[in-house]
Parts: sequence; C-alpha cells; structure tokens
Amino acid sequence: MPIRFKTPRGTRDLLPQEMRIFRYLESILRETFESFGYSEVQTPIFELFDLFALRSGDEIRNTMFVFETGEGEMALRPEMTAPICRMIVEGKLDVSRKPIKVYYIARCFRYEEPQAGRYREFWQAGCELMGSPYPEADVEVIELADRVLKKLGVKDYVIRLGDVALLRTYMESLGVNYEVQNKVLSTLDHVQSSINKLEVYINKLKDDGMLDKTEIIDLSERAYNIERLKRRLRRYEVPAPFRQYLELDLEVYKVEDLSRDELIKFIERKIEELMILIPLALAYEGLLIAGQRVRLPLRVAEVLSRALRAKGHDITEVIERAEDLFGHVDKAKEEISRLEEIIELLKFLEVSNVLLDLGLARGLEYYTGIVFEVHVPFLGAQSQVCGGGRYDKLVAEFGGPNIPAVGLAFGMDRLMLVLEKTMQVKLSEQPLVMVVPVSTKEIPAAIRISSQLRQRGVRVFSELMRRSLKRSLSMADKLGASVVIIVGEKELREGKVVVRYMKERRQDIVKIEDLGKVVACYLKS
Repeated sequence: MPIRFKTPRGTRDLLPQEMRIFRYLESILRETFESFGYSEVQTPIFELFDLFALRSGDEIRNTMFVFETGEGEMALRPEMTAPICRMIVEGKLDVSRKPIKVYYIARCFRYEEPQAGRYREFWQAGCELMGSPYPEADVEVIELADRVLKKLGVKDYVIRLGDVALLRTYMESLGVNYEVQNKVLSTLDHVQSSINKLEVYINKLKDDGMLDKTEIIDLSERAYNIERLKRRLRRYEVPAPFRQYLELDLEVYKVEDLSRDELIKFIERKIEELMILIPLALAYEGLLIAGQRVRLPLRVAEVLSRALRAKGHDITEVIERAEDLFGHVDKAKEEISRLEEIIELLKFLEVSNVLLDLGLARGLEYYTGIVFEVHVPFLGAQSQVCGGGRYDKLVAEFGGPNIPAVGLAFGMDRLMLVLEKTMQVKLSEQPLVMVVPVSTKEIPAAIRISSQLRQRGVRVFSELMRRSLKRSLSMADKLGASVVIIVGEKELREGKVVVRYMKERRQDIVKIEDLGKVVACYLKS
C-alpha cells in the first residue's frame, strides 16, 4: 500500500486565497512597524538550546523541537526575543544608538498540543525597543499594537494592561526572591488562562448558546481539579475567611444536567474559587523549585488573590485598589505613578478599550514591569492576538549590557482568523490577462506578446496546454481573467490581435504596438 502523505500534525498549508490574506497582513504590519522607525532583522531558524533554557530552565525542553548536532543541542526557535538579545550580546546591534528599534516577521515553532489558531509551526510579527526605561517607550509599543488593529479594520478588541512590577516589588518587600517571583507569576498566568477559558463559556451561554460535548468535558475536568485542590487544602489549618471555599460542590458531579442559568452561576463560582484557592495553595503547598519546597507567606497569597480580582475598564477604581494593595511599599508606589502616567498618555493618543488588570502576569518569566495583551473576543477561547511587556533584565542575564527593554509580538495565525471573519471582500490578486494562440502557428507570437506585457508589469497567464479557443475562453473564466488576447493568423498578418474584455463580453482589434498601452489603460479603469 502506498504511503499516504499529509501535513504534519500542528502545521498547515496556506492556499492562494490564504496567502493573499497573509501577504496583506504582512504589508500592514511591516508598514506600521516602519512608520514608528523600526528596522527589520532576521535570525536563524534554530539556535543553541541553552539560549532558551538559560532563562526558563531545562523543563522547557518538552515544549520545543530539540535536536543534536556536532556543535551541541539545537532548538527550533519558539520566539524571537531571546535571539535578538543574543544579537545584542554578540555586539551585532549598536547599543550606543539608543533606543535600538528592530522588528521581525518570522516563523517559530513549539512542541505543544495543537489548538484552533495555535499551531506547532506558527508566524510571529513583533518588535523590540531597547534602551529606554521611560513610560513613553511602553506607550509607543502599546500604541503600535492599537494602530495595527485599527489599520486592519478590527473594531471589537480589548487591551488588557497589567504591571508585574507591582506584584514583584510587593513580594520582594516580604523577602520573596526573584526566582520564586518568576514561578509565582507563571502560576498566575495559568490561572488567568483558565479564567479566560471559563469566561468564554459564560459569554457563549449568555449569548443564548449552549456548550457542546467537548466544552462540557473540559469544564467538568477543570471543576474536578478544583475539587481535588480543595481536598488537599483541607489538610491544613486554613484561616476562617477561606474555609467556605473548601466546601464540597455537589454540582460538579452533574454538570451535564445543569440548565443554562445554573451553568453560568456554576462557572462564575469556579472562577471565584480559582482566584482564592490557587494563591492559597502557594502558601500551604508551595512551589517546587530546584528540588526545594518554597511556601509563600499567607499575606502574599491574600494579596495575590485580591489582585486577580482587581480589574475593569474603570481605571480610576482599579488604580485605587492598586494603592490599597501595594501603596505601603515605596517602590510599588513609584510604579503606580508610572502606571498612571502610561494610562494618561494612552488616553491622550486616543488608545481606548483598555482594561486594567492587576493580576495579569503573562506566561514568560522575564517580564519586569508593564505587561499587556490584545484580545478579540469573537475568537472565543483563542482570543489573544498580541502580547508584550517590559523586560529590563533579560539582556544582562544573557551576558550583555544592562539595557532596559520593552516589546510585543503578534500571532499572525490568529490575526488571519480575525481577517477571515471580518473582511467584507476577499482580497483579489492583480488583474489577470490571458494570451491565447488560435493554433500552433501563432505560439511564437503569443509567447513574445506575453513577455512584452510582463515587462510592462502586467500579470499574464499564457495558454500552454494547446487548448481550443473555446476551451481557452472557458479556462479564462475559471481563472477570473479580465482580458483575453487572442492571437490569430489573419489579425497577426496585419500586425494586430483580438482583445476580449471578459466582464463586458465585447472585443476589439488592436495593433500589437498599441497593445501594452490599451491593456494597461483598461486594467486601471
């Protein structure tokens, strides 16, 4: 039996119409990056594995494509920030010309379970702004993200804005070291991901939809995991205010039988429990770091829980909650002022749809300040199309100079999903002209005419199958050709050809010497 070939799991082919959307998206991204003064760079598609493991640890191996070479372990790049930091360390970018502003459009790879809009081979478009520690640098990167969405004509999107410096400075004030902070932020990011998924289910139910079988199974599994966590936490002497959240929820065993309203209330309860129980677990169960069990002070867990719930479009109210949570720490107080300055500048630039979220952490551990995500809600569970933030220590951790930095990355596959759903008219290619010889005698003249038109910038499809005129015209219809140039023996003797305008179903006889001008004029009209 012959081998049945197909695309590897987690990859896809881009067909002509998809490539037109991709190239259109690429042109908008490139145009926007360059309008902000960024210059394009590109890096090898694979790097030393240690470049990515240095910051995230060897456990990242399971999420990457890693292979052995004579020069050591290599990995297909999962992102572009680390390779660009490596360029700085190698002295390939001039750090004396600050800020360094570079962008990229690159293919990246991750060895994870594929999902809708999330592939193992994927495209990222992003930028890095290195050298400026000031709020206006953060603002520029967020404005750039906003500008791209507006240029693409996307109206329904939300910019979720957070600041991990508030969480970091608070934990630091209580003696929690940097590496433990990283693991805490990574845990919060997982909590946020679960909450986002559950909120998608709520929105679907509120829009008079019902969860399908797969979603019910996913919801049940998430609920069971919360119940398992409750059982573990019951072993500890948990303070009275938290004990109510450790009560068994019997509805977890009958999720399939719940009505729409009951499901909404059930999911809202699970979200509340996640925001309470995960920080509580960090205090009682702790984190396993380098073989050691590290537990957070209970008051840190309480503050993390409150931070997860401190979010909204009412910026003033969320800032007040930030002051209440972190304002007693001097460094945090300074960061709140910085955050307010960023928000004011965004307002000045008319960057709207900002949702301030004090619990936003993002998945990468190297963030040190502002973090943000752009979500397009109608994409459902995979709504995030862009993410970024400030990472002031990363270049130094790779052995380079101490350079503050901020950046972002767009998931181009997600943006393509957005365009496929929102674009009113499909992107068309440049108008097509088909050149058809009536018989084999006219082939040389037809080839010459095709070549001359191409030199004038016309997109030409030559008849190469020696079809009859009738079949050639039928093929021209299928191809969507605007014009068919018919090269016949009689007309050719007079130095002329027949030009057939397919939309109008009419034709003219045109001198070959005037053909280029006539065709170009018609295609522009």
